[in-house]
Amino acid sequence: MIPISRVFHCLTVLVAILIAGCATTPTYTFYTLSAMQAVDPTPQAAYHGGDTTISLNLVSFPSYLDRPQIVTRPTAYTLAIHEFRRWGGSLEADFVRVLGENLSILLDTQRIFLPRQNVPFTIDYRVAIDVKRFDGDLGGQVVLDVDWMIITQAHKERVVVKKSVIREAVDSRDYESLVSAQSQAVEKLSREIAAAFRKIQRN
Repeated sequence: MIPISRVFHCLTVLVAILIAGCATTPTYTFYTLSAMQAVDPTPQAAYHGGDTTISLNLVSFPSYLDRPQIVTRPTAYTLAIHEFRRWGGSLEADFVRVLGENLSILLDTQRIFLPRQNVPFTIDYRVAIDVKRFDGDLGGQVVLDVDWMIITQAHKERVVVKKSVIREAVDSRDYESLVSAQSQAVEKLSREIAAAFRKIQRN
């Protein structure tokens, strides 16, 4: 007959093993938006405003995205917060950074300045950006809903006022595909804003 003390000892060891297994620290994965690749603009699409200084101003960003976790929208009425899938920094800051990098590439200029960034030149235009929605679902689509305008600094004239609703398919049911689709959505917005600046220059 097995002594009771040994039985209790075995049970104690088993419980300790189970607790240790449950206490294993989960793995976090961090993601970041990515800017577009450099392009060679065609002559008719080139923007010749090397001395033009553009300031990006983020008017608002959805409050439900003000968190480190990635947020998805499984249905029209629900949001899901993914604890172990996180942004490497702030999604809001990432959005503006990538938008600025894209515009710098598309307009072939280094005079694109982000919010709160020191501007050593006289500003010619401000781009005011009001983000209404920037989310999606795994295996579904990303939606970027933005109101934006281009304002002359000298006369405070709104030369462009536009609403952009951009939808980008998410190729797979994984987070990297989701973030890739979000990056592509920001690229499409960047191209719309760049096209507006080219039109301003032509006029």
